[in-house]
Amino acid sequence: MNVELKRLMRHQRYIIERDSAKGVLHYGSEEELYKMSPYGLYEYEQEQQEAEYRALLRKAMYMALSDLQEWNPHWYELVTEYYLSEPRLTLEQVGERYGVSRQAVTKSIRKGMTVLRCHANMHLAELLNE
Repeated sequence: MNVELKRLMRHQRYIIERDSAKGVLHYGSEEELYKMSPYGLYEYEQEQQEAEYRALLRKAMYMALSDLQEWNPHWYELVTEYYLSEPRLTLEQVGERYGVSRQAVTKSIRKGMTVLRCHANMHLAELLNE
């Protein structure tokens, strides 16, 4: 039995090497055929799925920001001022506005971002399950 299996495996390798030398392609699934389509359908659908996912991420982030604003307005203000202000402010500038040190601003922003990520992941899971 073991000898027969080795012979079959050797023959299979031979067929694959012979076909690849002649330029013959073997497809393992329909997805591989789909990827090789000349019309770029696979790339188009990939771009559409990525665009839909980015839209869901954006929606989840807005929902998480509103949760953070309700739950802790101070963290919300710090996060939005540091990450979303134009022109972008430094930690020292944000600290001067609130009368605290750069380290205190960093600590508060980290806490706020932790809560924001948690809520964004929660909302994203809800949106993906819909």
